[in-house]
Parts: sequence; C-alpha cells; structure tokens
Amino acid sequence: MCGIAGVWSKNGALEKDKFDSALNLMLHRGPDESHSIKTARANLGTQRLKIIGLESGQQPLSDNLGHYLAFNGAIYNYAEISNSIDFNSQSDTEILFQLILKAGVQGALESLRGMFAFAFYDEKEDSVLLARDRMGQKPLYYYQDENYLLFASELKSLKRLMELIDIKAIINKNAIFHYLCFSNIPEPSTIYKNVFALPPAHYLKYKNGKAITEAYWQHQYLPKENISFDQAKKKTQLAIEDSVRIRLRADVKKGLFLSGGWDSSVIAYEASKHEQNLQAFTVEYPFQTTQNESKIAKETANQFGLNHQMIKIDKSPLSILEKSIRTFDQPLADSSALPNLAIAEAASQHVKVMLNGDGGDELFGGYRRYFTAKNIHYLAFTKYLQSLLPIGKRRSKLGFLNRISRISALPASERYLLYTTDMFQDADISSFWNDPNEAKTSSLDLLKKHFKHEISSLDQLMNWDRNFNLLSGILAKMDRASMAYSIESRSPFLDHQLFEITNQLPDSFRISGFSRKHLLKSIYSNKLPSSVTQATKTSFEAPLDNWLKHDFKELLKDLLYNPQAKIYNYINYTEIMMLMKGVKYQERNTDYMIYALLVLEMWLQEHN
Repeated sequence: MCGIAGVWSKNGALEKDKFDSALNLMLHRGPDESHSIKTARANLGTQRLKIIGLESGQQPLSDNLGHYLAFNGAIYNYAEISNSIDFNSQSDTEILFQLILKAGVQGALESLRGMFAFAFYDEKEDSVLLARDRMGQKPLYYYQDENYLLFASELKSLKRLMELIDIKAIINKNAIFHYLCFSNIPEPSTIYKNVFALPPAHYLKYKNGKAITEAYWQHQYLPKENISFDQAKKKTQLAIEDSVRIRLRADVKKGLFLSGGWDSSVIAYEASKHEQNLQAFTVEYPFQTTQNESKIAKETANQFGLNHQMIKIDKSPLSILEKSIRTFDQPLADSSALPNLAIAEAASQHVKVMLNGDGGDELFGGYRRYFTAKNIHYLAFTKYLQSLLPIGKRRSKLGFLNRISRISALPASERYLLYTTDMFQDADISSFWNDPNEAKTSSLDLLKKHFKHEISSLDQLMNWDRNFNLLSGILAKMDRASMAYSIESRSPFLDHQLFEITNQLPDSFRISGFSRKHLLKSIYSNKLPSSVTQATKTSFEAPLDNWLKHDFKELLKDLLYNPQAKIYNYINYTEIMMLMKGVKYQERNTDYMIYALLVLEMWLQEHN
C-alpha cells in the first residue's frame, strides 16, 4: 500500500525537491519508504507502506529500457501470476511490473485480483498510463491539458503539484451542490474544477498532450444464470472462501474487524479456516451507537478460535470531527467516518492489515431499500398514506414507511436519493442555492448516466449504489480513514469475481419475501453462532442527533448561524435558518443536512 504521485510536463520535469514536497504530503499512506525519480519530462514517486515483500519492491520500479512503475494497493493473486509468467519474486509490485512488460497494461489488468491504482511511464514512447481497480477501492486523481498530466493518490498532493506549475485549484460549485444532495461528491468530479478521479475499472493513456480513457471491465447483470439455489450457494461460498484466503497474504501482522453482524462474522469464519490465532478487534465507543454487539463478537471469536480484543475509543466526537476535516481532501457528510478514523488509529497500534466486511450489503442485498426496490409495484398503495403518517425517526419502521409513501409513485431515478440520503434535491435549487445557474448538472443527470433500461429495479438500485454510495462514500471513507494511520484495509466482499457471480443470479436469490441477503444467510446460517443469525439487522450509525444537540452545539452556533460563513457564498442564509429552526424540510433527513453543512463550512475554512 502506498501513495503515488507523478508529473508529465511538455516543458520538462519538476525539480526533485519541489516534486518531493508534494509527494511527502502523503507520508501517512506510506511511512516506510519514500522515493522518486526524475527523467527529462517526468517525475514519478511513491510513499510506501511495506506489506508484501518487505525486503524487495522498492518503488518506483524501472528497467534499462526506460519503463517505470509506481503502484498503490495490493495484488492478492500475485503468487499465481508469478507462476504463470515464470518470474520468482515475493513482491506483488515486481510481479506486476514484469506482467506489464510481458502482456502490456491492458493484458495485465485482465489478470489482476486486488485493489490498486498505478502509473506506468514509457520514456521511449513518452506516454503515461494510469489504471485503477475494478471497484474503485484505491483512489487516483488527475489534472491534464495539452502541456501537463499531473496525478496523485490524494487531492492534497495533486493540488500542491498544480500550485508548483502555477495552475490554480478553483472550487467546483456544481460539485458542492451534488455534495449537498448525495452527502459526497460523486466521482469522477471532485471539489476542484478540471480535476477528476480516474473511474474504477478504467485506464487512461496520455500521449502528445491528449488523454484517452477506456474501461477494461464493467458490471454485467444479464443474462441471468440458469442455476439452482443449492448450486448458487456452493459456488458463492467457494468464491467467498477464496477471496478471504488470498486477502490473508501479507508479511506483517494482520487482523479483522468483528462487529457481531453477518458480514464481519462470515469473514471471521472463513479466515479462521486458513489462519490460526488471528486477531479480531471489536470497538467500544465512549458514545452510544446503533450497534452494541461486543458480546456477540466475543462469542463469535471464541467459536472460531480468534484472539479477541476490545478496542476502547476515548476520543471526543469533536476532536475526531476536526481530524476528519484535515484527513478528507473534500467534504464527506458521513458521520460514521468519525468512528472509522478512531478504529484505524486504535488498530494501528496492533496490526498493519485489517480485513473488514465492506461491500456485503451491496453484493448480497442487505439494505432495506433493496426490499423496497424488488417489491415497489406492491407498495404503490402507500402513496395514499403520506398525508396520514407522522414523520417518525428515520431508522424506525414508521420513518421507513413514511419514506416509502413519499417515493412509491416516483420514477426510479427520483427515488434513489430519497432511498439513500434524503437531503437536498434538484427541486430545491431555486430556493436554497444563491445562483441556480451555477448547478449546470443536476443530480438526476448524474443518475441517468448509470441507468440501464433492461435490468430489474433491484439490479438498477444496486448498480446506482455501486456507482455512488459505495464508490464515492464508503470506499473513500475507508481508504482515507485507514490510510490516515497507515493501515491497509482489505474487503473480501469487494472481489470482482464475487460480483460477477452474484450479478447474474435471480433477484429472488438475494431478496426472498422479507428476507434480505437471502443467499448469504442460507449459506452461513448453520455455520455462525445463533446470536449472530438470530439478531435483528442494525446498520452502524453514529449518534448524530445527540452530537448536534450537545458535542457540536457551540460549533453550529459559531459557524452556521454566522451570516458571514463561507457556505453562504453558495447557499441562501435565510433558507438554511429555516432548516436549522425546524420550519422547513422536516420530512427530510435533517440531521444529515445540518451535518453536511457543518462539514462543508469547516472544510472551506480549512482548505480554501
């Protein structure tokens, strides 16, 4: 795991010390080694976190023909690739380099199982090729014009590179509008104009001042496989076990996060087959959350022979919030990012690799909205209940029914944001945005780019989640939070081969009646402790309502109630005061709307 950065300049490479000043802003991503190279026109550098091949794999790699590689991530099937190309090495980076030289970048990408972002520079051809993993677990941002290609794993380093060649990073106002709708900035856009995230499963080739971006993989939902449920169970479990097995490959201490829920318990079960005395960590928070599963987690760890350890978080929510603003290079309104930062800091005292259950809901259909999507035609009657229902708390059954009544008659694309964030909407722009003309691309425009007419309502909702909530929210949160403390976070459920299997299974294998994650639960119901299998599904949620009323109360007064706050350069002050005082938007996710505004104001003060 690393942070990488690079420059191609028509006018010649940057001075090494200047380039290194940008690279070193990512020291947290790779504190073990820092190296960079300079050619006539290019700079390439890495901050390395040593995980595989501790005594080899120093980056950037090069040969005597002018090929260079800077790599961030982990190639889990490096051993199998090593055998296939007859190249002996314990470094996944060295093996990737040799694979590219033998098969080319496109050929190499087809063989990789892992999370990665890398840059390959061919000095003779004077071309740069950037590539990113299929799910988008590892970030890669870039700026390009006819004279320059600049790229980095984090925006802070890319922004520094831009400053070094006198390119100003200008706030992207349309991205701020999307942030207030989605709770994150949907990729490939970023908070800065003309700065983009390389899309997942894509590569970019830059040559002669021009960039060409192409996909090398995509989710395929059709045709559905003609397979029995029992066959699907067997096929899926073998794939899960293999995904966990190869993610245990590391030359450093490793562990797993064990919450007591289905996803992390499945990972624990499969990991215990292949590794003795694996560390399992459960978090004890100083504040109340929707999850308190420490007893269940301990029982699970004991059953599977894991070394269980409780991690006590003793940081205040305010101090973690301030840390998050410094960590995330653009606004992210996900309050669970705060516990994630605290977990990473605590775990870093014990291990360098952590397995987690991220992606389980998106893979197997765990969210309540998936049940709604599959059964939306049967729920049309709820629209008549809207005027009769009290609002109710968002996570309560009443709150969920209220949301269904609001969305049941809407088109699929309009339902998505109400399913998920339920914050600001396109229809609100004329009232809360100072200059509606600045929001040139609506939220619905973004959603329509990922709309597939031919697939089911369930597949469509899952496809949107993978391109929005998972990609720009969950994966960004996990990468930045873990790398802030030099932890490599691995997610077995995000293996692309697992998605290739489940994408083409019938909807009823994932959602059956009222049962969500039907396939996963059928596989593991007799393998996990009954305390896991019989527990009520709870999503992890920080106590945001309590934080806003107490821990963040004075901060809200100082920032959002101040008409001179920076956010009011974009947003209407009077409209936000109506939100804050509960006069407007009561039926929405108001806690998150307020939290999103607070994070945005803090980010603008810190970064702008």
